[in-house]
Amino acid sequence: MLDEKNKQPYFPMDEQNEGIDEAMLKPFIRHVEDRDHTAIHTLLSSEHVAKGTMRSPHDPLSSTVNRLKEQPDRLQLVAELDDEVLGFAEVQTYFAVPRANHLATLNLLATRRDKQFRGVGSALVETVVRQCRVHWGLRRLELLVWEDNTQAIWLYDKFGFQKEGRLRDYVRSGGEFRDALAMSLLFPVCQHLKTVPEQS
Repeated sequence: MLDEKNKQPYFPMDEQNEGIDEAMLKPFIRHVEDRDHTAIHTLLSSEHVAKGTMRSPHDPLSSTVNRLKEQPDRLQLVAELDDEVLGFAEVQTYFAVPRANHLATLNLLATRRDKQFRGVGSALVETVVRQCRVHWGLRRLELLVWEDNTQAIWLYDKFGFQKEGRLRDYVRSGGEFRDALAMSLLFPVCQHLKTVPEQS
């Protein structure tokens, strides 16, 4: 959403963040470890994360622990600073599916409410994009975002994601149905992918 007067991104929650130190943070991005379970559960159970995802703020800790079990087709990252978890990202891959092994899905991105607008989300997205493009050599990174999550949409726009479509009444939240936007980021085609034989 743009502030028409200043042509700058405007987030309705800006007023709630007054007084926060605006200095940008430089978190360390690493893979999730067992010691992170409680902090990630607290983050994923927070009201602002539940509003922007399919999660419920009342899910038990066991649901988060089960989600965080290591799986070969899933990358889970935390943003950490001074031994505190500030954010979480999850990427689903499809390497075992021949016709989909060129893409990945950014399943979830969340930052602590008191650390928003400080570069934590950007650090996570930048790491995910680099992993997909440089290390995995993928062609496509995709995601869904609720249409009124202007903060997330602005972040994805900043990294070059393009809107591809609208999923009407995709999620029920606060007693109302909300649309989701499908977005994706396409990377240059790797040479080895140009010669992969068609498999059925």
